[in-house]
Amino acid sequence: MLSPTFLIALLLFSLLIIYVRRRRRRRRQNLSPSNFPPGPPPIPILGNLHQVPLKKAYLQFTKWSRQYGPILGLRFGPQKVIVLNNWRSVRDLFDQRGSIYSSRPDIAIAQHVVPGDRHLAFMKYDKRWRRGRKTINDFLKDEVVSKLLPIQDAESTQMVWEVMNEPAGYYGHVMRQFASVILASVYEQRGKVHRGERTEQFYAVQDEWAAVLDPGAMPPYDIFPVLRYVPDAWTPWRGWRKRADDLGNKQGGLYRELFQEAKVRVRNGQGSTTFAATLLANQEKEGYSDAELEYIAGFMLEAGADTTAMSFLTFIVALAAYPNVLKQAQKEVDEVFGDSKMPGSLEGIKLPYIQGCFWETLRWRPALPIAIPHAIDKDDMYQGYGISANSTVIMNIWAIHHNPEDYPNPDVFDPARFLTSKFGVANSTPEAEADLTRRESYAFGAGRRVCAGQKMAENSLVLAMAKFVWAFDVVWMGEEALDTNVETAWKDAILTAPKEVPIGFSVRGEKREEIIRKEWSKAEAYLKKFE
Repeated sequence: MLSPTFLIALLLFSLLIIYVRRRRRRRRQNLSPSNFPPGPPPIPILGNLHQVPLKKAYLQFTKWSRQYGPILGLRFGPQKVIVLNNWRSVRDLFDQRGSIYSSRPDIAIAQHVVPGDRHLAFMKYDKRWRRGRKTINDFLKDEVVSKLLPIQDAESTQMVWEVMNEPAGYYGHVMRQFASVILASVYEQRGKVHRGERTEQFYAVQDEWAAVLDPGAMPPYDIFPVLRYVPDAWTPWRGWRKRADDLGNKQGGLYRELFQEAKVRVRNGQGSTTFAATLLANQEKEGYSDAELEYIAGFMLEAGADTTAMSFLTFIVALAAYPNVLKQAQKEVDEVFGDSKMPGSLEGIKLPYIQGCFWETLRWRPALPIAIPHAIDKDDMYQGYGISANSTVIMNIWAIHHNPEDYPNPDVFDPARFLTSKFGVANSTPEAEADLTRRESYAFGAGRRVCAGQKMAENSLVLAMAKFVWAFDVVWMGEEALDTNVETAWKDAILTAPKEVPIGFSVRGEKREEIIRKEWSKAEAYLKKFE
């Protein structure tokens, strides 16, 4: 048997060969270090990997952007990485040069968990991805999304009823609600309780999925391919293969079961308006296999449940930390609905402060602080910098939305930013407000990979926010001051949410409590059809 010392020497030698080859290739491409974007000095072989923290790397990228400039150049081993830290560079590259900036780098662990390149989030920018994207876009057109409002209305009512009856369990009630909206919309299944079979199974898989995608959790063999062949017992990632294989089996099994159950319903004449029914109706025409459809539907569940739930939990923390925000939100909702009617459909109703709460929640603590990396398909030049083909290009959402020039006191939760500016920025001008190339939020991504479900997420969150502040007073129950520091009070994961903390909720009077009970009875009757 080869000794560990010999294998380590072999590994280092292999890394050196890779580094030398990449250096030679760079010279042949005439991309010298002088026109690579500035960044912290790299070291041989590792590049800047040793300088990037394994947790909340977006904070370090943001610090570097203030030192080296908004377009940051890094090296992860031999891999060139460009980090975009302002909205203009995102617009110029992702939005306006999307034909070459829309692919994905090789994310080896994702390909290991989901073999066959079936996961839309990690597919290359090719015909298969464009086909899947069109399928999702067709389902998420405005006229279709509006038909999902009754589900969102009923599920948000159930969440309010659950918090009223079990306030200490608010975290789970919120997670259940947003998963249940997608379960009903995609599969015609109901997530009746947080610890119900499907919601519990889904979130268990999601936790593992987020964990393996976290930097440092798995060997970076997409950067150093030789690591694939080193026995994992001799590495810091002991047991990673089994862990990844088990996750793949769990995830694939869950998506298969959900889709097959939906298929049975469709055959029995049920669920004709669900996403699963749409997929099945077009399967032969589009040439999808069952395995592809299982993962397209599963992707909808992933994309629509976690991030919206995490954003709403952030909103709750903000209400507890900023009582003045809660009072202003309650004042606006009460002026429209009074104390005898719970907010339901918001079509045609303007709630600018609640809408501001929505945008500010996404700005203040985005659930995905760094977007899934893009890859460039061919050599490009931007602002004098050389960006070579196959470079990884990352959008740092955190840096964009915490730029103090745009957002004074960026760590303060202030929905009023969005009452005076469409983009929530200070010192705006009419010309700037009319800029159609800027996005209200980059939390949904940008370019051709931008989240297709933005309108659906907005409907769910704004409606739930309006109902929640109409129903409850929110009070911090801890002995010490409520911590809102993202470094200490938010989870360390690729998808981040506030840690569960003691927050109290009390219904705003007996009249509202009675209305909540009546509305829940209606919601319960409506949701029974998904059981």
